[in-house]
Amino acid sequence: MEVHHHSHTARKKWTHYFWEFLMLFLAVFCGFLAENQREHMIEHRREKRYMVSLVEDLKNDSAFLSLSINKLIPYHLRWLDSTLHLFKSSDLKGKDRLIYQAFMLGTAWGYNFHPTERTLSQLHTEGFHLIRNKNATNIIGQLESQYKFFNSQTREFSESMQNDLDLSAWVFADREVTSQIGNTAFQNFSDSASVKLRLSDVPESATINFQNKEGIKSYVDKLERYGFYLEYAIKLGQIALLREITIAIGTLKKEYHLK
Repeated sequence: MEVHHHSHTARKKWTHYFWEFLMLFLAVFCGFLAENQREHMIEHRREKRYMVSLVEDLKNDSAFLSLSINKLIPYHLRWLDSTLHLFKSSDLKGKDRLIYQAFMLGTAWGYNFHPTERTLSQLHTEGFHLIRNKNATNIIGQLESQYKFFNSQTREFSESMQNDLDLSAWVFADREVTSQIGNTAFQNFSDSASVKLRLSDVPESATINFQNKEGIKSYVDKLERYGFYLEYAIKLGQIALLREITIAIGTLKKEYHLK
């Protein structure tokens, strides 16, 4: 009878299994760290792209406000002053067309500020959680608050004043003539974002009804209040906004090392 000897495999020590487990754990853990780092880098690049886009938007807003403060508002204020001067002159005979030109250019245009919301709207819907820089978050929040405050304080009131002026003008102006020259002015919209209306654009048939002296006086009073509001509320408000935008651009450039 043959006797079979069974071979026995030596059992591995517990330290062997420990090191296998440790190596496997480290491999998984390092993979997790690498993936986490990769996602972090992707999010950081997205965050920076948002900030680059936001700075571009702010530069557009800054350019518009600079144009409004330095050119548009002064341009229309000069025409408001011309209208007041004409109505207050002792002899209005033969100045009908001049008055049409002056009051149309002085009062027919709005001064509402519409900030560029391309990037801000994207951040609100899909990416605000990406903004990890507290200084950037704070400056963006402050800027949005300034936008809302300015528009809430000026938009409704300025539109109400302009509508009141438009209605008050019918006591002396012809509606068909104002509509005609208004269309002409908009067609002459210039590269400086302002309308143009030459005296030759006002038809010879344009006449002013000087009989309603009380109505004209009321219009002049409203025009003076409007001019004051335009210069000391709208213009100063836009100057404050421009200052905030300039600060925001500088902060974002510094925090994200942008050119």
